[in-house]
Amino acid sequence: MRLASTVLLLTFGGTAFAGAALDDDKKTTPTRTTDPAAAPDTLAVAEEKVDYGIDLRIRSVHLPEFMLGWFVARAPGGAGNLGLGVDFVRRRGNLELQLGFEYEHINVDEGVFIEKNHTVPQDAADYLLSTKDAPENFGWFSIEFTFLNHVPINKYVSFRYGFGGGIGILQGGVYRYDVQCSAGATNDNPGQACTPPQKGGTATVVPDSGAGPEPAKYDLPPVFPVLNAIVGAQIHPFDKAVINLEMGIRTLPFIGMSAGYFF
Repeated sequence: MRLASTVLLLTFGGTAFAGAALDDDKKTTPTRTTDPAAAPDTLAVAEEKVDYGIDLRIRSVHLPEFMLGWFVARAPGGAGNLGLGVDFVRRRGNLELQLGFEYEHINVDEGVFIEKNHTVPQDAADYLLSTKDAPENFGWFSIEFTFLNHVPINKYVSFRYGFGGGIGILQGGVYRYDVQCSAGATNDNPGQACTPPQKGGTATVVPDSGAGPEPAKYDLPPVFPVLNAIVGAQIHPFDKAVINLEMGIRTLPFIGMSAGYFF
């Protein structure tokens, strides 16, 4: 009886041991699947590549007359011109950081400028000179940083938006005659009554300008802050090339475009 029990124990024990050993062999020799839907071997994510590029841009900068009307009783018109610039770009994923340089030559409309809460002919007015009649041109050179994010719509087009800031350095100046308007002038219709004799009008040039019969230059700060808010689209016509269409505020309202290339 003992011999039979011993034989049975060895038989079933050996079988169980062999089965366990076979199971262990199966566990230590995994096979790699080619199923694309299978879970990945690792959760590590590859780091996004950093690209560097450069773009050239052109912008139409404009200050409409109605916006000037928020600050003055009357303006002769708006101001604006084209700005040319270059951006050095660092891109990682959908984020861009731009270091930009731009120059705008601002054209000012010529005519009568009346300050807020002033009424002619009781109060003096300014007669602004256009760029062609002023002693020097007026514009500014700016240096700024801009952060932009991109939301891909498809492989060719992305929506882009961003903000930034920097400084602007004024060049040249805005010139005017300080005038006392003659009888008959009104804020809505200053006409020849607020035009200086140098421009064929009947107004009197007053000594506030400090330059006698010569036009005086506005006392503007040499440096001013530049604030950006931009929206637009980025187009990828082919690999590494981009075309940007944008609009927004860059101290003044603007619309523009740029073309760039990533190395």
